[in-house]
Amino acid sequence: MPLNARSALELFESYLSGVRAASRHTLAAYRRDILQFLESLSKADRFDPDVHLVDIDLESVDTSQIKGFLAHLRGKGLDARSVNRKLSAVKGLFRFLVLQGYLPESPAGAVKGLKQALRQPGFLPVDETARLLDGAEHPARDLAILETLYASGIRVSSLVGLNVGDYNRREGSLRILAKGAKEQEAPLGEPAMDAIDAYLAERGNPGPKEPLFVNRFGTRLTTRSVQRMARKVGLSLGVGRVTPHMLRHSFATHLLDSGADLRSIQELLGHNSLKTTQKYTHVTVKRLHEVYDKAHPLAGAKSPDG
Repeated sequence: MPLNARSALELFESYLSGVRAASRHTLAAYRRDILQFLESLSKADRFDPDVHLVDIDLESVDTSQIKGFLAHLRGKGLDARSVNRKLSAVKGLFRFLVLQGYLPESPAGAVKGLKQALRQPGFLPVDETARLLDGAEHPARDLAILETLYASGIRVSSLVGLNVGDYNRREGSLRILAKGAKEQEAPLGEPAMDAIDAYLAERGNPGPKEPLFVNRFGTRLTTRSVQRMARKVGLSLGVGRVTPHMLRHSFATHLLDSGADLRSIQELLGHNSLKTTQKYTHVTVKRLHEVYDKAHPLAGAKSPDG
């Protein structure tokens, strides 16, 4: 019996929400991108997912159709970054179908993304951060690393120096050796702790003196290997060239945008100087206006001239 697109999409969404625990935002983004691809396969004049998905046979999809979809997007003026994001969603769908045994191979496997300008922003928007953390079938170790980098704002040099005993599940914190041999406690959220717990369980719950993150040989990771992993994941998801330092910037910026004060962020980042912390925060214009309107005594007052 042919594998119709409606059934495939429902299975994939159930997998993302259940096994991958993807956020609602990530699920919506995946569905939107995949539906756009499926519409390109449909022969209907006016595509209606509720009506026409069942008529699309995914077993008959070939590489040329996926490349044609990308060419169509480029022809509409979509930038390479957005095209690659949509390709990542399509690849994710077909990879899932192969892993589940519905397809012998992925027609998207050999399709390469478009070359992107090597833009390296100081931080990631919240939606792209969510996509980075929710939107791929990360190995347990890689997910734990990405979650820890974003949840704590830890430097990559400190991250690779962590031992299992530096992680305190009960307190929800990491003991970090920061610059200048300064020790600090960094709080962690539930997603990061869940990811670390799953990774340690996969390793057989190593002892407290063992490295927290190890390579395939069981030895401590290097900063270079973490940087390579982050870059690879970012590019594969259409997010761009992600670096561990970018996640540190994102940690600080998102906190500030959500109302945290600079002094608290300074403490969390382990900075001696507030000036250094200011360089790590990229505040939106909207946020600046909100702070100004709330703090300035005459911000809401009208001038005498009206």
